[in-house]
Amino acid sequence: MYTLKKILIMFTLFNLSSVFWGASRAEDFTKNIKKYDWNGLEVTWLQDERLPLYQILIYFADGALSDDSGGKSVTNAMFSLLDAGTRRYTQKDISENLEYFGVEYGAYVTHEYSTYAISGPVKDIVPTMKQICHLFSEATFPAQEIKREVQQAESTIYSMINNHGSLASHIFRELSLQGSPYNYPVVGKLKDLKKLNTKTLLAKLDYFNKNVKKKIYISGPERALIVREIINEECGWKGQGATFERNMVYDPVLIEKPRVVFVSVPKANQAQIRIGRFLNREEIKNAEMLDLVSNLLGGGFTSLLMKAVRSNEGLTYNVSAFAAGQKEYGRSVVSSFTKNETVIPLLEVVRNTLDQVAKREFNLADFERMKSNLIGSHPFAFEKSSALLTQLATLDHSGRPYSDLADFPAIVQKFGPDDTAKAAHAIFDWNRQTILILGDESLKKKIKELGEFESKSYKDFL
Repeated sequence: MYTLKKILIMFTLFNLSSVFWGASRAEDFTKNIKKYDWNGLEVTWLQDERLPLYQILIYFADGALSDDSGGKSVTNAMFSLLDAGTRRYTQKDISENLEYFGVEYGAYVTHEYSTYAISGPVKDIVPTMKQICHLFSEATFPAQEIKREVQQAESTIYSMINNHGSLASHIFRELSLQGSPYNYPVVGKLKDLKKLNTKTLLAKLDYFNKNVKKKIYISGPERALIVREIINEECGWKGQGATFERNMVYDPVLIEKPRVVFVSVPKANQAQIRIGRFLNREEIKNAEMLDLVSNLLGGGFTSLLMKAVRSNEGLTYNVSAFAAGQKEYGRSVVSSFTKNETVIPLLEVVRNTLDQVAKREFNLADFERMKSNLIGSHPFAFEKSSALLTQLATLDHSGRPYSDLADFPAIVQKFGPDDTAKAAHAIFDWNRQTILILGDESLKKKIKELGEFESKSYKDFL
């Protein structure tokens, strides 16, 4: 018997799939998208009249890489502290006002770009956007709020010491991206947080307001477009002055033998394991193939690694894999954990599985089922308008057409086992991987079986 909640969920998913994915041609999908020029500001509107709600995503064509000249972690801190206070309002005033209008808002900062998302009832879009624009134009970054933000950030970093999964992922990101411009954490490290101050945050905000190119993404009823004048005038984003786009030129990162790194942490009764590497720009062009390889290897309970490591050998509860890119670079990661005494067996099973996939030694029925699952589940990743807006911004950022969304099933369907095996080998070739083992100091004796390895302190990454 269906409950009301189940009926509503089914209706929502059906509605979304019929609106965005039921059409067989890409042009049928894109007919709901309109482009505008608001006084030099590129605007993308995804018309959605079903509910009286709106989503606005502000895209900035720069991110944490801009911190090189102004101190690490400043971009992330600036966006996080936008609502810390203005010349007219305290942080409490701002929070209560936006909460009154039922608004969700916040920033997301990467190395390449940054976004600021706002959503809420369309009936309140005018006062809400006036408040948001007030933050961007009048934020003061009070010293006492900076201090509080730093304390919270420090607490979050220190808490990772007791959360070994998060600590391993944090460390591995830096290790696997070494040799590239993207290895330093967006949030910075403890030493960077202590340097944050009002002057540097104001300078960073001024830079993003006046210099960095912006794009606006809106979903919702036509009434949502009423924010044009507010964004142009009260945010001050108009004209041709802000044109900077972050583009990186870097030498390819090449690894010719496995790099094993051991990081000891106190009181670890199991080991965290991460395997992966930096993907150069030439290796991320086929995003659909990256999705398929990720799904085949570690996309769920029926994936090849899960079968090999968990179902067949009982070495872990979970293992996952992904490979994905942004505009200029990407990453591949196999993630798992195991008992201290089974670290070497787990690594051997993972390596053997990757080798078997590279040689196309996998069941073709399993392969076709994985491919069908990926195609079938893809639409539901965008059941929320906010997720779809983010995807549109990501496609624009990467220079890919919106039609890639509707064409995804057809593209994946064409992939065969041979080209998938070839891609898996190119991405997960064992001889090109960085391997992180994080656990108790006693593990060193076991890791010596792997041959040459580096030993590092977790404190170097905080």
